This record gives sequence, C-alpha cells and structure tokens, in this order.
Amino acid sequence: MRKSSLILNILLLFICLVLCLAGCQTSTTPSDVPSGNSLAWQIQAARFEIKDSLKTIESVTQYNGSKIDVEHKQSPQAGFVYLIINVTISKTSNQSASPFDWQWLVVKDASGNSYHRLENDTFLEQFQYTPRITGLQLRLGEYNGWMGYEISASAATGKLTLAYTAEGSQQEIVLQK
Repeated sequence: MRKSSLILNILLLFICLVLCLAGCQTSTTPSDVPSGNSLAWQIQAARFEIKDSLKTIESVTQYNGSKIDVEHKQSPQAGFVYLIINVTISKTSNQSASPFDWQWLVVKDASGNSYHRLENDTFLEQFQYTPRITGLQLRLGEYNGWMGYEISASAATGKLTLAYTAEGSQQEIVLQK
C-alpha cells in the first residue's frame, strides 16, 4: 500500500512539473517580432500626397434634367495637413491568427510624434481617392486602397515614416526623407 502511494505522489509531482514548465514559454516582445519574409502582415506604400485642403466640383442633375455644379471642400484642423497614402496590406503568414489592427499603424515625424489614421476618412472617395481601404480590422487576404491622416503642417516637410508594430509584425516604411 505504501509503495503505490509513493508512486502516485511521484506521478502527481511529475504532472505538476510538466504543467508548470509548459506555462514558461517566452512572450513576444517588439524586439522578438519577426521581420522580413516571416511577417504576419506585409505593408507596402505605393504613393502618398500631402494636401492642405481637398476640393472637387460635382455635376449634379436636377429633377428637371438641368445640371448644376456643386463644389465640395474638406479641410483639416488648423495647423494640420492631410497625408493621404495608397497602401497594399496583405496577410503573409497562415501560421499567425493575428488580425491587422489599425491602432498599430501610425505615421511618425522627424520629432518622434505619432499620428493615427483618421477615424472617418470616407470623404476621400468624394475626392477621387478610390478605392478607400477599409478601416475595419483585417483578418485574411490582400487589401488595397487609400487612407488618410492629419499631421502637423510643420512635420509635413520633414521625415515621415509609416510604422506598424503589432504581434507578428514590425515594419517601418520611409515615406519622405
């Protein structure tokens, strides 16, 4: 009886040790995040534009068939300009379940300030920046389109970097030197 009790205790101790060691995995920190071909999400910036305002004229047909021109104008807040970027974002790792989250994609200026994507940049389509890339969380596939940021007007003449730092991806794309 005593021998079976000893074996049972050793077996329980072994199971506890295995469970404890299984919980001792390394966590992913920004310095451990893969780069190059092992990225979960690949970001490419095709082009960008800096605008102090956006204007377009739309020809609108009236009920009687006549046409009138309607001017549309969109301006950033005082002291800022629009940075409009055309990007392609693609899922490159089938191993990663990490979604693409927009909160981790920022524009950094030469002073180290970070700017997040505009919460609502749907107005871009009205100014012929189409297609506009969705602002929803991305899960699979490839997405392509325009997105908008408001950045300080003084930062617009210096170095601008598009940076994405999230689990499974860390990238910096120099837009302007």
